[in-house]
Amino acid sequence: MKWWETLWKQDAEKDTWQDPDPAQLTVDNAYKTRWIWYHTILGIGIFMVNILLIAILIVLAIKL
Repeated sequence: MKWWETLWKQDAEKDTWQDPDPAQLTVDNAYKTRWIWYHTILGIGIFMVNILLIAILIVLAIKL
């Protein structure tokens, strides 16, 4: 049940948002962030293409 506590049982007052420390912002951190966003967008695109291909397959199966 640790995953439950990690995702939903966090104290909102204890975990307040803080601006990042400029000393911790490095090129490596920026690269990692861009890598995550790039692959998230790529994954969403692949998912949408798969849905479109399944729809085409269903349409072709019905018409044939």
